[in-house]
Amino acid sequence: MTGIPGAAPVQGPAGRTGVGAASLRWKPPIDRSEVRSLLAYLRACVRREAVHTHAVRADSLDSDTCACLPEGPEVLFSGAGETLPPHPEAARVLRLGRRRGQALRYGYPLVVLREGGNRVALPLLTVDVRVVDDIDESRREPDVPLVRAVGPPDVNTGLLTRLGITDPEDLFELRARLRSGAPDPARRPAAVADLAAKVRGLLTRLEIERVDDIDPLATRGAPRTVEGGAHNVAVVFLAGPSGQAEAEGAEPGTVEGVLADLDPSDRAGLDPDAVTGTALEPLLGQPSAGRGAGPDPADAPGRLFRGGRAAARRAARDTAEADGADDATVPVSATPLDQAQYAILRAAMSEQITVAAAPPGSGAHDLVDAIVRTAVSNGQRVLVCGRTETDIDETAARADTSPAHPVVRVGGRGHRAEEARMLTRLLAEQAGGLPASGPGSAGEDPAAHWAALAEDWARVRGAWRDMDTMASGGHALAQLAEERGRGIARGWDPDTLFTPERGGPEYWLHRTERARAGGFVGFQHRGAIRRELGVSTDPDNLDRLGAVARMESEWRSAVDRRTRCAPLGELTSELADALARHRRSSAACLRSVSGPRLRRGRAAVENRLETLDWHHGNGWPGVASLLDALPAWTCRTDQVRALPPQAGLFDLVVVLGAERTRVAELLPALYRAGRAVVFGDPAHPGPTTVLEPDEERRALAAAGLAPDQLDARGLRHGSGSAMRALHRAAPAMLWLDEHDGAPPLLAGAASRHCYGGRIVVRTDPDPRCGPPFEWRDVAGSCEAVPGASFVNRDEAYRVAVVVGEVDDRLPPGRVVAVVAPTQPQVALIRRLLSRRALLHEVRVGGPELLDSDRAAADVTVLSPVLAAGAPAAAERRVRGMGHLWSSVLTRTRQRLLVVGDRGYWSGDDGPLGDLDAMVTGTCVVGADPAATVLVEELRAVGTGVVLQQTVEGWTADMVVRFGSRRLLLLLDREPDGRALRHLLARGEALNRATGDPVVVVPAWRCLADPGALVGEILAAC
Repeated sequence: MTGIPGAAPVQGPAGRTGVGAASLRWKPPIDRSEVRSLLAYLRACVRREAVHTHAVRADSLDSDTCACLPEGPEVLFSGAGETLPPHPEAARVLRLGRRRGQALRYGYPLVVLREGGNRVALPLLTVDVRVVDDIDESRREPDVPLVRAVGPPDVNTGLLTRLGITDPEDLFELRARLRSGAPDPARRPAAVADLAAKVRGLLTRLEIERVDDIDPLATRGAPRTVEGGAHNVAVVFLAGPSGQAEAEGAEPGTVEGVLADLDPSDRAGLDPDAVTGTALEPLLGQPSAGRGAGPDPADAPGRLFRGGRAAARRAARDTAEADGADDATVPVSATPLDQAQYAILRAAMSEQITVAAAPPGSGAHDLVDAIVRTAVSNGQRVLVCGRTETDIDETAARADTSPAHPVVRVGGRGHRAEEARMLTRLLAEQAGGLPASGPGSAGEDPAAHWAALAEDWARVRGAWRDMDTMASGGHALAQLAEERGRGIARGWDPDTLFTPERGGPEYWLHRTERARAGGFVGFQHRGAIRRELGVSTDPDNLDRLGAVARMESEWRSAVDRRTRCAPLGELTSELADALARHRRSSAACLRSVSGPRLRRGRAAVENRLETLDWHHGNGWPGVASLLDALPAWTCRTDQVRALPPQAGLFDLVVVLGAERTRVAELLPALYRAGRAVVFGDPAHPGPTTVLEPDEERRALAAAGLAPDQLDARGLRHGSGSAMRALHRAAPAMLWLDEHDGAPPLLAGAASRHCYGGRIVVRTDPDPRCGPPFEWRDVAGSCEAVPGASFVNRDEAYRVAVVVGEVDDRLPPGRVVAVVAPTQPQVALIRRLLSRRALLHEVRVGGPELLDSDRAAADVTVLSPVLAAGAPAAAERRVRGMGHLWSSVLTRTRQRLLVVGDRGYWSGDDGPLGDLDAMVTGTCVVGADPAATVLVEELRAVGTGVVLQQTVEGWTADMVVRFGSRRLLLLLDREPDGRALRHLLARGEALNRATGDPVVVVPAWRCLADPGALVGEILAAC
């Protein structure tokens, strides 16, 4: 038994060694022709998707890129004609399209949407068109070509995406409805049966107001105003990227920039011959040789890797392995690292590909900061790619806490000014100079800092090992105690059989084994067993005696090891002190490396600054030389074009948000680095595609690739994410397995139902916020709507009422999120709430509403839509939304209110049924043998005992009352040091919240020595 000494980090998955190997390969070594084919396929898919999602700025209507057709009947969708009537304004669009190589599209009716401060125009229906070449010249006006449709009509996927319709099932069904019953598809492929009715139905389904009456027989020549809504206007417009943009002029963050990076025929594109040795290699062929963490830490200051970097890293790794070291990575971190984080950091510094599962609230950004600091301190160049600006902001915020750790932000044109300001500030700081004895000065001895860092980290790892030994020993003792108790109940009491006078279990185990032999020797041993132990020597009894002796020997050895361990309070104090010392030595080490390096690179900084002042191109000049002075850079994943297209330019690339990133977007980043570590949420299904299956198959055929060839590697466009593809190249996924942010009740349900029970919840519950989970029961009806989607109107109306109640009672400054799994339900709730004057920020949306930790809400109102009698398709769809449940349960900071059919969901095996059982107390918890024995002993001496009592938001395994005194007990049955430290932190929090004594009780002592244990517990009261 022990008191609560304090919180401590936790243990994670075991580390890996060597270079991560791809589980599946095309051919070793890399087949350059297949790489070129893959790039051609991905470029075709990216280009075509950009065509589908293209939007026109409203102020670009009637320009060279978008022409409004003259008044009159609509032709192509109505089937009234095969070609559009000649129009001089449209001819300007056609001519520009020929020069740019852009796709030409036709659309009707025109929908205007507001996006931020801008308005965009997107036709509701679209179709590809092209110039007619085989028509009689006498039938058309000079320089005014005719165009006809060359594909089936389509619902504008760019419009659908902006309205929140991203589910592939919705898109498939809308397309099927639009194209059903179309007349004469051979001559008039764009024709839509009953055009006016279908357009009006779609506008109603999408909740788009009609500015004009939709009349295909009398279209307008142009919108009367740019008012939001549907206009009875037909347009011809250019869509997608330009096919003739100069590669070096392609702006980062644009589709043109991604396409240019993926073009091996361009001198500034990805070179298949240079893939070997980069982080891209495992995806496309045989992984290269292993990479170590870099040079010896004492030599890291000023050590810059050029040309022979891979050889130097391999040599360092080989030396560490030859010396018998279990790893050669000493982390540099500004925050405490736990064992799961360290396993990922160690892999990132040594393996070509590392894939890390990062559920919401698991501290991925803190670990990324530690990875960057470690790589920079080891003289390596590192690039952090975030899918969103939020990821970049989080990275920059952590770097800003240390002046010795500048991170350069690159991207579009606006970021060049930001970079110039940073470089100017660094030069000004350098001009001020540092005292000779100051931090990072030449007077410091970097080797001494590295030695102190290594020593402090060795202390941390030593404390981890000691606590792991203690925890695993206690866990083994608990299992042995249960087995020993069962033996005693069957009449085999080891304490009676194996006494000092008769001999220990090892002695009798030896004699039992000899007793099984034949002849005189066996006869003698059997006689001794009968005479001294009083045990019959038939074969079954000899087997039982041998098993009892072997078990008792293990038991006594385990007890001896456990009693020789240092006290738990001493171990936790040592660990906390070692982590604090390590953070201080990390800061000193980073200063000793970055200060001299920046002073040596002053000329490179000045050169780059001058380039930014005078060069207005893509910003590549001066970057390569600047990397030696400033080795840490960051950008959005789609902005990698801002960096020189050089293979292996960086030693390491860190990717955030890989679960939402396509393979095509990530290849340029992997090409620019020797190693990669990617973070992503495994509960997310990955990005969807708006390409039609036939379009994707045509891209495959044109590139000469077979579908199975890409499916095996996860490289198929639109079927999974970059995280999925990289996981197949490095299958041993590592996990960030601690969550902090959501109430334990909610996050625990997410762990069980979305992450296989891998997540440990570290959030401190706040009882002042009320219960973390509540129902608002409403028995509505789940109805199908066009587009393979569903709505529950009764539920939506009740949600509006509940949000009003929450808005009235919530303290100022809080944020409310209203989440529903289907777009029609979201749209209905948004419309109902728009009629209310709300006091707080109320955000309404689907699963993507809570797409980052920064987007977390204080209160979430969930409308699950499903109810009794729901269609099977609706059940399959909503229940399968793992990212819905994950985001709602982990990014709700205080309270989740579910507005739905409680009778339908209660008893369900999903997260809502689980939560309902937890709050109603119907959740069945299996009996614990150790707890049962301890409760009986405690009650036998007159104490009152209550099991699983929640006190101030925390749950105690037992609450013991003895007179007027109260004691809280936590049962220690933890298998490793991580779980034990979490238990201790929970005990500390219980003590702070209640003021009552909290005692951690080892489960093995409950079984082995309950009487003495009860005496110690009562003495603690």
